[in-house]
Amino acid sequence: MNATKFSVNERDTATPLVSPPDLRLPGRQVHLDFHTSPLIAGVGSEFNAEEFADRFAEAKVNSVTVFAKCHHGLSYYPTTVGHIHPGLTRLDLLGEMIEALHRRDIRAPIYFSVAWDEWAAQFRPEWCQLRHDGSVAAMRVVNDRGVLQPGGWKFLCFQHPGYREYLEAQVREVLDMYAVDGLFFDILFLDQGACWNEASVRLREERHLMEIDESTRLRLEVLEVNSFVEHFTSLVRAQVPQASIFYNTSSSFLDSTFGSRSRQKFFTHWEIESLPSGQWGYYHFPRQARQTREWGQPWLGMTGRFQKMWGDFGGIKPQPALEFECFRSQAHGGGNSVGDQLPPRGRLELAAYDLIGAVYAKCEAVESFYEGSNSLPEAAILLPSWPGGDGTAACKSEEGAVLMSEEAHYDCAVLDDADELHRFPVLILPDSVRMSPRLLPKLRAYYEEGGKLILSHRSGFDPDGKWALDFLPFQPVGESRNAPTFWRIDPAFSPENSGTDRVFYEAGMNVRPKTCAEILVDRVLPYFQRTDVSFCSHFHAPPQPKSDDFPAVLAGPQFVYFADPIFREYRQTGNIVVRDLWKCAMRRLVGEPLAGAGLPTTVLCVPRQRGHNLLLTLLHYVPVRKALDIDVIEERMGFAGLDLRLPSSVGVVVEFPTGRALTRISDGLFSLPDVKGRLLLEVPDFFA
Repeated sequence: MNATKFSVNERDTATPLVSPPDLRLPGRQVHLDFHTSPLIAGVGSEFNAEEFADRFAEAKVNSVTVFAKCHHGLSYYPTTVGHIHPGLTRLDLLGEMIEALHRRDIRAPIYFSVAWDEWAAQFRPEWCQLRHDGSVAAMRVVNDRGVLQPGGWKFLCFQHPGYREYLEAQVREVLDMYAVDGLFFDILFLDQGACWNEASVRLREERHLMEIDESTRLRLEVLEVNSFVEHFTSLVRAQVPQASIFYNTSSSFLDSTFGSRSRQKFFTHWEIESLPSGQWGYYHFPRQARQTREWGQPWLGMTGRFQKMWGDFGGIKPQPALEFECFRSQAHGGGNSVGDQLPPRGRLELAAYDLIGAVYAKCEAVESFYEGSNSLPEAAILLPSWPGGDGTAACKSEEGAVLMSEEAHYDCAVLDDADELHRFPVLILPDSVRMSPRLLPKLRAYYEEGGKLILSHRSGFDPDGKWALDFLPFQPVGESRNAPTFWRIDPAFSPENSGTDRVFYEAGMNVRPKTCAEILVDRVLPYFQRTDVSFCSHFHAPPQPKSDDFPAVLAGPQFVYFADPIFREYRQTGNIVVRDLWKCAMRRLVGEPLAGAGLPTTVLCVPRQRGHNLLLTLLHYVPVRKALDIDVIEERMGFAGLDLRLPSSVGVVVEFPTGRALTRISDGLFSLPDVKGRLLLEVPDFFA
């Protein structure tokens, strides 16, 4: 292969991984869905292998994920094990695709659907995942109008020996028949209420996992998924040692034994599925990328060309939207995979590849800018999610923390309890970070050695609900019974936000400070909680004149504690004062960000390091909620009239690829040029 490639950060290569030592993955991929109903005839009837491959080459694509078996359980090659699509008009559609792509030096990893296989679910129902009530587990989709759509994928139990044997035979068959670049195993997880079929119940009994709570279900899922990935990685590695291997099963928990880390050694790379116009939204990808980029393996950000969601035939998003999604992945050190779906007759949608080609040409042009660079996180966010907890609330907290960091231009990493803490000057514990036996001693040592903490609400409790951070000078004494409440802010902490009591909508913790703790914000209660017989005006009662006994924000030399769930609040309501006070806390503990202080919150600033040089990616695209259900990016925003603030010692900032130096206004202050969308800058010898 002679395509441009990206690889693992050099600093992280000590982690023992399954990746071949010379693994280099192309960074301009298309994930070509082909989930085609058996009711459709003429499948592949208009397919032309040369035209197919030429279209990808013209669009600057250097990898295409092609299909062996889809969610319908149908195969697109002459299988003797599986079930060939009944409408397939070609003997070997998969083989023709692979050969044509390889002739153009385009990689062709092969796709298998795992837990969704409609053919197997219909003809071998004993292989299905069962819920506790004995019903077959199935995925149902709600449309834009909130109506449950007919049709839904039934879940297969990949622990069932019959289904495992069936799928293994298909994989072995493909490995024997084709020159395999890689394998993509999709939908490797349990349904929310599963699994209780015979195979899973045996495992439950062996591991004493017979309870029906969510934490127990997740423990079962970890066992079943890890068993699967270990087996199939060994199978693939024995036959094709250089193949890439990815399983679409990632999850994020602070406890690394539950999350993706527990199976990392069986992956060669990661692909972050995150279509902003689908259920993910624009703030899912950055929290996933900021965790994955720290793991030391190559990775791709997977978005889609669709206006909405997978399978949105004819749906083409605006080019600025796809630019932002792909440029953002590059800025964090990843490659890209753009999702598409091949229409049944086998001809690619031309408008989709005009779009992909236009964006991938811009990605290709700047790959040399990022080559050999590493991330530069200035803060770390600990994951607030834990098995059995409120996953929706935890995701809001995590996204709120990442969103605040990006808007304030502090580059951040997202960590679980397997990560080292000492390289970060400040740790952020958003709303519900539990102190696991693995995390607590590391956090205590970090604090004792001078590390800084910003934490909120219930972060700091152990799994038994006991306060664990006894080295901090305050004591939680229970949840407040009041919501909303108000913040009365000390002018010395934030003069611009003081003088007016500011509402906080969710209930927080009551905490008693010790004498050495400084109170930065008092909590003020409303006159009363709104009921049918006691209410005031349209919404909630106003604040009382006197502050409550329990403060809202406490601080010391190494910490700031917010008694309220500020990160979830910001993600849910956009309550800007909580973000601004968090920024005050960051400045109090660690000072201004490395770069970007003073830029608008709408500008994403991502720093990286290559040798002695500082690299900066500035992206200015604004998602707008002008549709009722999705955010839309249709315009590139400009940088004209904006200034970049850096340390006063910086004398030169160079624009890439023109090599032009930015106009220097004063020490460390530079005028940004009149460009739109993306601006790439290099600061020579910044770290010298």
